Amino acid sequence: MTATRAARARISTAAWHEVQPAPVVLLSGPEDLIADRARDRVRETVLARGETETSELDAHDYAPGSLLSVASPSLFAQPRLILVDRLEQMSDAFLADALAYLEALDPDVTLVLRHRRGNRGRRLLTAVRALDQAVEVSCDELKRDDQKRDFVLHALGSRGVRIEADAARSLVDAFSADTTELAAACRQLADDVGGTITRADIDRYFGGRVETTGFAIADAALAGRGAQALVLLRHARQQGMNAVPVVAAIAMKVRLMAAVCEVHEAPQRLAQRVGAAPWQVRRAQQDAARWHPGALARAVRAVAATDAAVKGGAADAGYALERLVRVLAARRP
Repeated sequence: MTATRAARARISTAAWHEVQPAPVVLLSGPEDLIADRARDRVRETVLARGETETSELDAHDYAPGSLLSVASPSLFAQPRLILVDRLEQMSDAFLADALAYLEALDPDVTLVLRHRRGNRGRRLLTAVRALDQAVEVSCDELKRDDQKRDFVLHALGSRGVRIEADAARSLVDAFSADTTELAAACRQLADDVGGTITRADIDRYFGGRVETTGFAIADAALAGRGAQALVLLRHARQQGMNAVPVVAAIAMKVRLMAAVCEVHEAPQRLAQRVGAAPWQVRRAQQDAARWHPGALARAVRAVAATDAAVKGGAADAGYALERLVRVLAARRP
């Protein structure tokens, strides 16, 4: 592939729930949940078009010549779907064969490549991204709640099911720590409920599962929802959660609020200065706007005192943490 062609061509991109078959489909990023959904969508679309030869290859345990062999036209000239996994561990033999295949793409072949992360295979990724016949799906980790809610909406929407906003939030709260189980919950709701899913449906199916995190407790306390914060905290303690990470989560949010309080600066620039992501800065600015600077300063001191208490400075860490939650919730104007 010439440098001129690489500079001129540019890979197109698509979301996992919108991707369509192409001569080359690159699924890049560490989130297997997203990659699996994209791969399933491509496979289902290809198979719906008619009889298709499907092959699966492992780029690590790869026999030289395998890719070129399965990509070759069969006796009946059927379309071919080739699914390749573990590009991040690809062998030199696969790299050579893949680069050779990219020089002469077959329009009857849909080649789906899965690369999670790392520098291994960078040469192949560069070559793929220089193709105008290729499409890339970014499979980033689902870390933030809004990303998980988007996943829920699209996962259910792809099956013709709608979910109300508060129901989506509740579902994400119930499975915040495990995206695989979140996807399984979506499938169960789509199969059992269908139509429009409400908060009552979430409570009926998953009301007993509330995976509490320190950040959820912090959010409730700092928003002034003391009763909710205490319920979440006590549930977390019953599940065996240590007090130290809860205080750490609260401390991170309080300190960030203090850092951005009454600072009128763009989130992008401020994020670089305080060492946080822009979305975290925006949220901290919104939270801090509801606090008086004096109250926020007292909250910082209270967090510091509680941190020392739960690390051996107090006989009852649980009591110290509950007292902090009450103080934070009460001090919000």
